[in-house]
Amino acid sequence: MRYFMLLVLLASSAILVDCRREVSIDCGFSGDDAYYDDRTLKIYAPDAKYIDTGANHELDESYVTGQPVQAQNLRSFPDGVRNCYTINDVTQGDKYLIRASFLYGYYDGGQQMRDGRSLTFDLYFGVNFWQTMNITVASHLYISEIITLASSDYFSICLVKSGDGIPFISALELRQLDSEVYKDVNQSVSLRLSERKSMGLDQTIRFPDDIYDRIWQPGYTSCVATSYCRDARRNSTVLTTTALVEVGSDHAYKVPSAIMQSAAVSSDDNTLILSLSNGDDVVMAPMFYVYLHFAELRAPKRNESSIFQLRVPGSRPSLINISLEYLVARHIQRIYQANSDPSTFYLNLTRVPGSLPPLLNAMEAYSYVDLTKISTDQGDVDAMMTIKRLLYHTEWQGDPCVPVQFAWNETKCSFPISTPPRVTSLDLFNRGLKGDIPAAIGNLSAITYLNLSRNTFTGPIPPFLANLNSLQTLDLSGNQLDGSLIDVLCNRQANGSLRLRLEDNPCYFHGICVCNKRKQKHSIYVLAISIVVAAVIVIVLLSVFFLGGRRGKKEPSKRQPKWRDTIGSSFHTGSPHFTYQDLRTITNNFERVIGKGGFGTVYYGRLHDGTEVAVKMQKRFLAIEEGISEDFMTEELGSDSHGIKEFQVEAQLLSRVHHRNLVALVGYCKDGHSLGLVFEYAAQGSLKDHLSDKNNTGRVLSWRERLRIAVDAAQAGLEYLHKGCKPPIIHRDVKTSNILLSHNFEAKIADFGLSKAFLTDAQTHVSTQAVVGTPGYVDPDYHSTYRLTEKSDVYSFGIVLLELVTGLPAVLKFLETGHIIQWVRQGLAQGTVADVVDPRLQQQQQCDMYSVRRVVDLALHCTALNSNERPTMTEVVMQLKESLQLEIVSESSTRPYGGDVDVNQSGTTATTSINLTELSDPSAR
Repeated sequence: MRYFMLLVLLASSAILVDCRREVSIDCGFSGDDAYYDDRTLKIYAPDAKYIDTGANHELDESYVTGQPVQAQNLRSFPDGVRNCYTINDVTQGDKYLIRASFLYGYYDGGQQMRDGRSLTFDLYFGVNFWQTMNITVASHLYISEIITLASSDYFSICLVKSGDGIPFISALELRQLDSEVYKDVNQSVSLRLSERKSMGLDQTIRFPDDIYDRIWQPGYTSCVATSYCRDARRNSTVLTTTALVEVGSDHAYKVPSAIMQSAAVSSDDNTLILSLSNGDDVVMAPMFYVYLHFAELRAPKRNESSIFQLRVPGSRPSLINISLEYLVARHIQRIYQANSDPSTFYLNLTRVPGSLPPLLNAMEAYSYVDLTKISTDQGDVDAMMTIKRLLYHTEWQGDPCVPVQFAWNETKCSFPISTPPRVTSLDLFNRGLKGDIPAAIGNLSAITYLNLSRNTFTGPIPPFLANLNSLQTLDLSGNQLDGSLIDVLCNRQANGSLRLRLEDNPCYFHGICVCNKRKQKHSIYVLAISIVVAAVIVIVLLSVFFLGGRRGKKEPSKRQPKWRDTIGSSFHTGSPHFTYQDLRTITNNFERVIGKGGFGTVYYGRLHDGTEVAVKMQKRFLAIEEGISEDFMTEELGSDSHGIKEFQVEAQLLSRVHHRNLVALVGYCKDGHSLGLVFEYAAQGSLKDHLSDKNNTGRVLSWRERLRIAVDAAQAGLEYLHKGCKPPIIHRDVKTSNILLSHNFEAKIADFGLSKAFLTDAQTHVSTQAVVGTPGYVDPDYHSTYRLTEKSDVYSFGIVLLELVTGLPAVLKFLETGHIIQWVRQGLAQGTVADVVDPRLQQQQQCDMYSVRRVVDLALHCTALNSNERPTMTEVVMQLKESLQLEIVSESSTRPYGGDVDVNQSGTTATTSINLTELSDPSAR
């Protein structure tokens, strides 16, 4: 009876949603059966069939009171960097709304949010970045929505470790939309929800009122624990009607009737101003797509019309006229491109003389999600997913090849310029596989290397292996295969186009394939001839070796070891391996130099999928490229094992730390004498370049931008290394040249060659034999004690803060004492904080001096001679955030359309402000 009722509910739900495809998943629900939620009127299924990793957790009842039933439990992902849900109930080419919900609720006893820390991780939609989740309030339900077009018959939603916390999720919901709605969405663009507001209602609206199950928040909302908010309608009035509003020409939007029958109207009869927020990761998406929904609810009097002007700064055209008909819906879509500050934007609705005051029924604001990364060839993905199921290999998550930093182990891929990536290598050595060789392997048509050795495959070698025309190496040794081999493979082995290993199988004789009985005698002859030829070759090689060694022999005690021999087998990162030829191709033969240092040179490169990278080559590679012999370098310069060790440290650390504000390791090269690391590319160069204007752009970083960079570097970079890594890591070389800036000026900590990791979490310091670092940034306490602590990074970061304030380098040639600390202290003693501020900032008149003073005091606190007097990075982050908030408040009081006064066309000075920025915790979006 229970299952019958469930079927009835499913059928009735399908009728209600007009037969649209939808999926509702309760993540972490341990039951076996779906259930009906009478709050959302939806059927929710357990998530076990959508994912094969993670752990279920139940939340304490005190945290879920008043929350949806789906929030009572969650699934967390302590293992692996990337964990993905796969939803197959999708129609390719259709448009969908996908909603993810997150409620932390101290499911782990609060371990991840102790000491006031936030919990952060990334969401990916397939191979493309969706949003960074920043969980700051344990009892708050965070929701992220994306509207997208299905490019295949399934969706992959991935949670990625990127910050200080273990990813988790409470619910996933998928709702099909009509193709005519949200026409900005296409194969390369998705929209992430920033705001969706019903301006005239005081309650939340969703299904069944909204046929798409969009969630419409009221025009005002209650405050959460850490946010400041106020009534958005404080200076506006609400207008409602019971009359039916016609849908109008844009009927596909299907805004609920209750919303279109209510509106916010300017109380001063002149202007409405909306301030909209893009959430925490604003630098990633400075473009807004705004959808405004209007319906004139006032019957116009004689000679009266409903016309007003919509002004959206940053859009083209920035000013348009809107004319409304009585009780007829109209929907306006605008695109806004942020120029300087992408965190908020403003739009004005201004009354035209002789017209009714402007009104607004509802609005939606979305930020742009770039979908330009190309996923792996669909045939290869299907094949690899089948193989994954056979292997029960839960470490394989998401796309096999993309992004490259998450590529599957045991696989390698190629990245053609204009076509999807292809799987070219698969290593299934000794994986305990048995039975027939999986037929799915036959669909990997671009594969060149296939290792199936040391399993227990049985039966004949399948014919589909002969159809893999790109295959160059096939290792089938150590199995239980029998029968004769296909002639095609025999012929390819004979002509040298295929390297075939067949030993330790019943049907083979000393590794030579027996294609059929008639060829067996011939094969024995081939074996004999091969043995004779091999013996001759070995004799010749041994002769050459001994003769050459005798002529070139030197005293062992005077000979330094070859530098490449000092690398050892420990140089392993788990990241994709590049050959030297790969790096030549990526860098266009090392054409463009973008950096130099003691390690060597950094080159600009571009992967086959278009991803920009930076390629760091060890300095001995450069000398060899210039024709200097390796022996000469070894005798003149030594083995340079210290430089190689720095490379190893950097590669191994970056392979185990993952954060959006740490420069990501894409891969490495250890090929002969070539030793290199491949990183993500920082398009805007280093912070040092911008403070010194080394890049000659003439662009001056504003004080707000400098504060944002400082917060990124402190919170996501150093605090994460000190507190989020187990065991903790000390960077040891924090400086402005090691703070790189992405295309959108997002800070990324780089250069981990000198970093040190504690052996245990309980350690308070690491002892070193020598002081290593950059002059001007090295902790004086470390200089005298050789004891490296987290406070050593705090000192260096204090110097960075002083450089951000002053625009000067750490070491000053024009100053007798030679250091920026003394210059700042002298300036403060003889004047005010304005005397030490970068003159370029004062010319812009863009900084709040109280905010600057707080940062200067913090920097001097960080650079105290006694390390015990310095703050922790957690304390540094808190104070920087407060200073940033002061600057934001100061800017908002002077920014156009940001205050309470504006001048309209008639010259009057009356404005109504509807501010949606401060309504709720922005990280909830």
